Amino acid sequence: MQATNRIFAVLWIVLVAAALIGATVWIPGRVAPAVPPVTRTESPAPMVGTFTGEFENGVPVQRLPAITVTTNRSVELARMAREERFSRE
Repeated sequence: MQATNRIFAVLWIVLVAAALIGATVWIPGRVAPAVPPVTRTESPAPMVGTFTGEFENGVPVQRLPAITVTTNRSVELARMAREERFSRE
């Protein structure tokens, strides 16, 4: 009789442990956002330098890939005028 009680006690503990483990598995890791994420844009390729074969102060000199800069001429003229005005003051 006592062996039967021990078996039931062990089974009860196993069932409770299984229920607790199962409950933690079903809890979602994170809540989904209410708003869909912004559309993703392609990230540019990482800038990788090319070793030039030269060292300056013990540091290797690397050549970076060329970049393209686009600007508006009117904005540049306004910036130059502002800098000229500040230099006169």
